[in-house]
Amino acid sequence: MGSLSLGRIVTVDLPDDVLAHVHAVIIAKLRVREPVVVGWVAEGGHHDEVMVNPAMPVLAQYDDDDAQLDRRWLNRLMMAANGVRGLQLTPDLVDALHAIQDEPADPAPPVSTTG
Repeated sequence: MGSLSLGRIVTVDLPDDVLAHVHAVIIAKLRVREPVVVGWVAEGGHHDEVMVNPAMPVLAQYDDDDAQLDRRWLNRLMMAANGVRGLQLTPDLVDALHAIQDEPADPAPPVSTTG
């Protein structure tokens, strides 16, 4: 279990594989100077959100550095980040990402070796 610290506002605990993908999406948005809403279920069961902007420090701390990025997870999270609600880091999201992981990957297109 890793943690994502957003500015001096909050730290959210996430599984390392999910954290790696969420961190990559947040950084991608901030690189083009776009803010992103990040929401989560806080202790006590209430829902919190913060607008992460390019001036805010973002720190990802991993327990395990072996998380591999999955393009399907990144696509799903980027679509959410671009949506009205932003990234909602709920248990349902974690379950949905793991369900994507269990689906067979699309076969890669054939590579042409002729010029």
